[in-house]
Amino acid sequence: MICPRCRLVITDPTEGNALTRCPRHPNTVLVPTRALADADGDPFLGRIVAGRFAVLELLGAGSMATVYRARHEAMGRDLALKIVRSERLVDRQAKERFRQEAHAMSLLTSPHTVTVFDFGEILIRGPDPYGLNGSLFLAMELLAGESLGKLLKSRGRMAPADAVRIVRHALISLAEAHGKGVIHRDLKPDNLIVGPDPAGDGELCKVLDFGIAKVLTQAGEVDALETQAGTVFGTPRYMSPEQAQGKALDARSDLYSLGVILYHMLVGRPPYTDNDAVVVMAHHIKTIPPPIRQANPELAVPDQLESLIVRVLDKDPANRPQTALQFIDQLDALGMLEPGPGNASGELAAVVGSQRRPGVRSKWMMLAAMAAVAAFAVVGVIVASGAPSKGSAVEAVVEDMPLPEAPDTLEDPEPSSAAATASAASSGEPDGGPQPSSAPKTSPPPRNVPKPRGYERFDR
Repeated sequence: MICPRCRLVITDPTEGNALTRCPRHPNTVLVPTRALADADGDPFLGRIVAGRFAVLELLGAGSMATVYRARHEAMGRDLALKIVRSERLVDRQAKERFRQEAHAMSLLTSPHTVTVFDFGEILIRGPDPYGLNGSLFLAMELLAGESLGKLLKSRGRMAPADAVRIVRHALISLAEAHGKGVIHRDLKPDNLIVGPDPAGDGELCKVLDFGIAKVLTQAGEVDALETQAGTVFGTPRYMSPEQAQGKALDARSDLYSLGVILYHMLVGRPPYTDNDAVVVMAHHIKTIPPPIRQANPELAVPDQLESLIVRVLDKDPANRPQTALQFIDQLDALGMLEPGPGNASGELAAVVGSQRRPGVRSKWMMLAAMAAVAAFAVVGVIVASGAPSKGSAVEAVVEDMPLPEAPDTLEDPEPSSAAATASAASSGEPDGGPQPSSAPKTSPPPRNVPKPRGYERFDR
C-alpha cells in the first residue's frame, strides 16, 4: 500500500476492511500501488470526501464525471463514488443537472435501479492547489458485473430469451421511474449493468446514470434550470425520433431507446451505425429500421417478438406501447420466460404492483394478485374482530423525501449527520426511518386509513 501524496510505502497495512492512514498525512488513506498507477495522478485518490468516504480506486471517467471505488469508513462498506470536478461545472445549469440526477435517483427504490446513498458538495479547508473546491459527489451502491455494452462487445449478440429478460428488468426500473415523473433520456447498453442475482442463480440487470433525467411536476411543467425542449441530449444511436428533433419527451421515448437496445442485443448492432451523429439522428427520424431477419438472416427470432420490436420502434409514439407496464405485458405474452426469480416477477409486484392495470396476461401475475387479495382479506378479518395481529404482515408506505444536500467538507474528522443517512440507506431503512416491523405489535392497524400521497410498495 502507498500514500498517493508522499509515496510512502507500507508493507504491513491494517488487515480486513479497516483503512490505514498515512503517518505523514493523517487525512489521506493508503491505496494499492496498482490503483495509484491506474489513477495517473488523480488528486482525489486517497482523499476523505465529506469526512466519511475514502477514495481507493479509479473505476472510470466520462465527459462530465469520474467514478471511484470508495469505502465508508464507519461502516467498512465499499461503494461507488461519482464526482463531478468543479471545472466541469461551467455554469449553474451543469450543477443543477447533477443535483437533478441525485434527486431523481433518490426517489427510486426498484431493485433494478442503482441505489443512491448520499450526495452533496465538496468544500476544501485551506489551500486548494488542485481546484477541488465546489466539486459535487454522488454515493451509490457498488455494482458487481459488467455493462451490457461490454457484454455485447465480447459476445456479439445474445439469445432471444436472454435479451428479453434483460429488457424486462430494465422496464421494471422504468415503470417506477415513469410513475414518479422521471424520464431517463439516455438509455444505452453502457447504462445497463448485468451481474449475478443475489437472490438466485440467474443474472440481474440494473439501470444507472439518470444524469440527464427530466423530473416532471404534477402539472407537467419544467423548471427553468432543467433541460428544455429544443436542446438535444442523449446518445444518437439509441435516441428516439422525437428526441433527435429536440421535441418534448415522455415515457414513450425511453421505450423506443430500450427497443433499439433489444434490436442491438438480437442482431449484434443497433439499426443505424453511421459514424456521423447527425446522419444517425436523421435515420431515427425518417428511416424504417431493417427487419431483424434481413439484418441477420441466421438469427431465429419468434415472429411475435419481431412484430413487437417493429411496434416499439415506430416513429409515431402513439403506435408504440404507451407505458413500461404495457411493454412488460406484451413481452410476457410471448411466453419466452419461465416464472421465477430470473424474470423478476416478485420485483414487479413489489415495485409497480399498485400501478398494474386489469387484464394482466401472464397467469403467474394473476395468481400473485389473488394471493395478495387473500392476505389483505385475512388482515381485514383480524381488524374487524378487534384482536391484535401479532406478527402480521402490513403494507409499508414510504413517503418520498429528498436526501440532504447540505455542503460537506472534504476532510471533516467527524462524520456528519449525512453518514447516518448513508448507514440507514445501506441497511434498508427508507430515509433513515424505522421499518414497519418496529411498530408496536400489541395494537391492531386502524380500520379506516386514508390513501397516502406517497409511493406505495409492499414490504418485502
